[in-house]
Amino acid sequence: MINISFEDAALHDLCVDLDRAEKVFGSISASALVNFISDANAFESVRELIDFIGGDIEITVDDSLSIALGSDYRVYLVAVGTRFIRDAEGRIVWASVSRLKLLHISRSP
Repeated sequence: MINISFEDAALHDLCVDLDRAEKVFGSISASALVNFISDANAFESVRELIDFIGGDIEITVDDSLSIALGSDYRVYLVAVGTRFIRDAEGRIVWASVSRLKLLHISRSP
């Protein structure tokens, strides 16, 4: 199961309370956020989550993740912990990652 932690308590509270999330992001994006967190918890590795999400996820050059929440927002995450593997180029092997940290949510550019 993928474990998601949060940058701070305020972000955690926003992400786990649908009513709060709806007030900030609107009902569609809030629902997408709650569904994303629920979906992530159902997978064993981030690679499985990436494959499931498909085109709505971007892996940046610094190996952070950017995931679309509907058409208006994106959620940004990083791998945390020390138990994941890096390949010969120093990139994260996502099949070895089971812990993510949600850093922030922002409007899509």
